[in-house]
Order: sequence, then structure tokens, then C-alpha cells
Amino acid sequence: MPKALKPLGAGVASAVLLRLSFPVPGLHPLAWVALVPWLVVLREGRGRDAALCSVAMGFLLAGLGLSWQFIVTKLGGAGLTLIVGLYFCLASWLVRCAARRLRLPLVVAAPVVWVGVEFLRSFLFTGFPWLFVGHTQRPFLALIQVSDLFGAYAVSFAVLAVNGALAEVARAAARRERPLARALWQVGLAAALVAAAVAYGAWRLATFREKQGPQVGIVQANIPQEIKNVQTLETIEAIFRKHRELTLRLLEKAGGRKLDLIVWPETMVQLPLNRFEFPVVQRFRRELAALADRAGSPLLIGAYTQFGSDRVVEAEADGVVRRITDSEIIVDDAAYPLPRYEVPEDGEQPTRRILVAEGQRVRRGQKLAEFESVVRNSAFVVLPGRGFAPGLRYDKNHLVPFGEYVPLKDYLGFLGKVIPFPKGFSPGAELKVMKINGWSLGVLICYEDAFPELVRGYPLRREGRGADFLVNISNDGWFKGSHQLDQHLDICTFRAVEFRVGIVRSVNSGISAIIGPTGRLVEVIRDKRGRRKLVEGIAIGRVPVATEPTFYARHGDILGAACLVACAAVGLCGVAFPVLGLLRRKRRPSPSETT
Repeated sequence: MPKALKPLGAGVASAVLLRLSFPVPGLHPLAWVALVPWLVVLREGRGRDAALCSVAMGFLLAGLGLSWQFIVTKLGGAGLTLIVGLYFCLASWLVRCAARRLRLPLVVAAPVVWVGVEFLRSFLFTGFPWLFVGHTQRPFLALIQVSDLFGAYAVSFAVLAVNGALAEVARAAARRERPLARALWQVGLAAALVAAAVAYGAWRLATFREKQGPQVGIVQANIPQEIKNVQTLETIEAIFRKHRELTLRLLEKAGGRKLDLIVWPETMVQLPLNRFEFPVVQRFRRELAALADRAGSPLLIGAYTQFGSDRVVEAEADGVVRRITDSEIIVDDAAYPLPRYEVPEDGEQPTRRILVAEGQRVRRGQKLAEFESVVRNSAFVVLPGRGFAPGLRYDKNHLVPFGEYVPLKDYLGFLGKVIPFPKGFSPGAELKVMKINGWSLGVLICYEDAFPELVRGYPLRREGRGADFLVNISNDGWFKGSHQLDQHLDICTFRAVEFRVGIVRSVNSGISAIIGPTGRLVEVIRDKRGRRKLVEGIAIGRVPVATEPTFYARHGDILGAACLVACAAVGLCGVAFPVLGLLRRKRRPSPSETT
């Protein structure tokens, strides 16, 4: 048992050190040494020790880094920890294969494998690009500028290269060899890589010229999630009034300065604002239009969009189903209409299920068909003097699995009882660039800003000009002021640097900010004590705009994809070598056969 404590301790140490490098507390330099104990065990330890160390490191890091998920749902937190932990275990196996079977130095094996697995995690099973090692370095602006070439993966690569080189030094020292003599070239390679990244970043910071864009106002109301979850007309009204009040305070703060845009967070109007046939929606639309007129500025607000209705068609009397057509069900002499709904923008039709068959006998009250509406998480723009103009709405494209919808609903539908939105949202059809006051903007809702490939669709457009700036609206009130809010801000900052675009963040419970194209925070909402989370507030600032697409915008994840291909090759060798060894042993003649 004591022997098992060493690899277990190494795994725990790496997990804890790396977690501490993320916010909170954000001891960012620890990331450069955090993974050394884990790498040493992978390189030197027996198979059992390496497995124990990797499991401890992977699942503990995932659990600590994503502990905010347990605030929302214990089951979801456990599932997310398991999934992300398995990715770390995969990285462990690949690093060991590369270092021991292929004899690759850790200064090469560690960054290539880690970045390849991070890239895999960014898209596999809809993706979850959180807890990337590169994100820990967000405060070091000179280092993170390299992201406009290869994304956040470039920063992860540099950090892992240093960890790999130091692990080789520690390994040589533990064997009482001459560590500097044996590992000097690896330390030199890692140092050169970091120096090149910092030099590039310093040059970019010195030569990059920001182009000033629109003047934007941000509202952060800090509505407790418990109030939002009630969703009665009274709470919907109260949330709206709070945002209206803060918007009027924003206008006072502006002091007559024209605001090109005022931004509210995600789903702060909990109504389907496209359903203007409903009296309550009509009233809210009128009040929002009046507020935009009073402000003399467009409002960007988070709300819902709904198409069709949730309803059931039931038999009014006993009978036999005579005929079923696309438009009706005939039961004896009675006709039951089956109306068709269609989303105007993309032609999507709400779900319609026929529950009976021709010739079937049905009883009064039996369900013949049911309809399920399409609901989307949306951002609307309300213009002064025009109100809700056509084309000024964005529907969220990338939904949160098990949060905003249940994947494989026919098989996993029972999970709808334990997720925040049991009905589930439907994804939007496209990224939409909207033009306001001479500026073009793109909207990212909730954690869409975590996906660089999605964000890349805004600066690069097949038709016309890309977005001048981006707006991220989110409701992180689910996470009660935890470190998730800080992690989210760091991730969003990388998108600003990668695409050299200003980003406006309006987040219900914080952290709301304007981020410049170099990652500098132009404005942040704080209270009088300097707190950024779980406070209400407003901010006004001028958001820098994009000038031209970056190398990363034009070419995408070259580094991540190359590392993933290398991982696949390492994995193939890791499987093939033992199989080939087994076959050779089987073919080798026994001593009795040779005599």
C-alpha cells in the first residue's frame, strides 16, 4: 500500500496545482510546473502506478475545476466530471505510449498529446472546450497574443513543453544522473518556444493599432436564478422592471452621449417575443419599443422565440379511424384538423406525432395526435422608431447538452425530469451578422463563445463583410458567483485575441465587460468595493472593432488538428506494438521444438 501512495500523491499534486492555476485563486504561474509529478510517473512508473496516478490526476482535476456544475445538478456534475476525466486519462495513456514505446522526449510528447486531446474535446460529442491549460495564462498578454496564429492551443503547447522539459530534469535528478547535461537541450527547446511566443506577443502589442468602434452600454441586474426559475407573470414583470430601471440609470450616466447599443443579458425577458398575437407579448413589445425610443439607442435583449404550440388532439367520441391525411384525421364522420406550422426563416416544422393508425378503434378522450412547438434561445434587437425589425434576431446555434436539450431524446427522454429546461430548445440555423448604426455585430449566447470554430464564422463570411464586433450575452446566475464566472471571462478573452475583435459581455450575475482585441479589459462592471460577481451595475465604453481576419481566422485549427493526427498515430502504435509482440511470442518455437 505505501508504494501506491507515491503515484497517487503525484497525481493529486498535479491536479491540485493545476486547479490552483485556474481562477479562483488564479495562481497562474503554477501551470508551468503543475504537471511535472504526473509526467515523471508516466515516464518512469510501472503500468499500475501510471494508471493510478493518471486516474487520480484526471478525475480530481475535472471534479475540482468543474465543481460549479454540481451547484446546478449533482447528476450533471458527476457526468461531466466523468467525461472530462476520461479525456485526461486518454492523454495520460498517449503520453506514456509516446514516451516509452516511441522513445519521444517529454518536451515533445507532452505538448503534442495534450493539445491533440484538448482539440478532440473541443468538438467530440458536441464538444466541451473548458479547462484548457492555455486559459490559465490569460493575464499574461504578451504570451497569449500568439493565439491569433494557432488559437489557445498555442499557449497550452508552450506550457506543456515547459512541464515536459522540467519532468525530464526531475527524472534525471531522481536517477542521480547529470540532469542539466542530459536535459539541457529539452530545457533549451522549451525556453526557446516560450521566448518566441513572448517576443511575437510583445511585437503584436507594440504594433497593433485598435480601431475604435461603437459606444455601448451594458446592463447587469444580478437576478437570482431562484427568481428566474419561477417564471410567473409577476416575476417576469419584476425582472423586466429591474432591467428597465438600470437602463434609465445608464442613460443618466451617459449624460447626453449617444449610445450605439444597449445590451441586456441572456433570457432576461422570459417570453416568446415573436408571438405578438398574445396580449402579454404585445404589451412587452410595446414597452421595449418605447424604451428604445426614449434611449434613442437600439436594445439587444435575450428572450425566447417560439413556433407552433404544444397541444394534443383528442377524440371527442368513440369510433374507428377511417383515414389519415397530411391535414386531418377522420374518425367515423368527424374530422380532426392537423395544421402545419413552419419556421419562416429556415422552414423547420414543429414536431407532429400521429398516435393512431387507420382502422384502429379509439375511445372518447384518446390521443389522436400531439404537437410540440419549436422554442429557441434568442437575442432580439429593438430599434428606436422601428421597434422589432425583420432580420434582427439571432437564435442560439450551439445548445448545452443536458442543459438546454436532451440528446437522443427517444432513448434518454427520462433525463428531461432532472435538467433545467425539460422541454428543451431547438438550435438556430445560422450565425447572423446584424447591422446597427453603421456597425455589424455578431451575437454569442451563453457558452457559444467557448467554441473558436463557431466564433470563426463571424469574421469570415462567404458573403459580404464580417462582424465588426461581437456581443456575448449569458446568464451565469446558475453558478452562484463561483469560479465558473471567472473561467468564462478568461475563455471569452481568448476569442477576442484569436480574432482581433472587441467583445461586449453582458452577463446576469457577472462578469460583464468590454474586451479589447489584445485581451485587455476596456470596461468591467464592479460595485463600490470592486466586486465583479453577484452585483448589479452598468457600464459604458467604446468597443474596439476588427480590422482584418487573423491567420487563425483564415486557417483555423492547424496546430490542434496536427496534434490530433499525431495522437492517432501514437494510439495506433500503442495498440499495435503489444499485439505484434504477442504474435512474435506465439510464433517463437519452444525449446522442445528446437531439439
